[in-house]
Amino acid sequence: GIGLGPGDPELLTLKAVKIMKEVDIIVVPQSDKTGKSMAKDIISPYVENDKLFMYYFPMTNDADELDKRYTDAANKIFNFLKEGKTVAYVTIGDTPVYSTFNYLYAKLKLLNIDVEMIPGISAFSAVANKAKISLCEKNEKFCVMEMPSDTEELNEKLNEFATVVLMKVHKKFDKLIEYVKSNKLSTAIMVQKVSLDDEIVYDLNNFDSLNEKAGYMSTAVLKK
Repeated sequence: GIGLGPGDPELLTLKAVKIMKEVDIIVVPQSDKTGKSMAKDIISPYVENDKLFMYYFPMTNDADELDKRYTDAANKIFNFLKEGKTVAYVTIGDTPVYSTFNYLYAKLKLLNIDVEMIPGISAFSAVANKAKISLCEKNEKFCVMEMPSDTEELNEKLNEFATVVLMKVHKKFDKLIEYVKSNKLSTAIMVQKVSLDDEIVYDLNNFDSLNEKAGYMSTAVLKK
């Protein structure tokens, strides 16, 4: 499993590029059937298309359907390995953080497949760098979580942690804006599509567009 970082091909690690050049097959996830894939866009400057194996994972909350897809993907990788081929699976961000690879890895373990995980730059790290925000210093703690449905939980986390990083903000963006407007936060920054050409940085404390929606790749950093 190879973490590809937040989106900019130049943020790939040297090791990630080295391994992708060495393996026989790179399994590339895609979320629609048209062939579009952000992961493919990231790696295309470094590898030839003929070693790519595109695999469709639907954007669905149907746990059974996703389980079937991960099982099928693991079996396909297993068959490639039986043919004597070396295989890498690529994933946006960092492999252990809200990554599709975590689910695939569970299936690969059941097949006794030896797996190596190559770290990538996480979206929240890229966002903090872009916004020039310290996530933690000295004895401070910081929290990484999905934007909760209950803003009281968010309040509790901000009381406990110096910094709260919110992933998957797009699902509950209205609740986030409502919370920020109701609470005086020293920092409330959201970055959409960090490191990409169409990256946008928002100061949520001064956010007043009621029609604006957070895109899928949006991450927020809050400090009390």
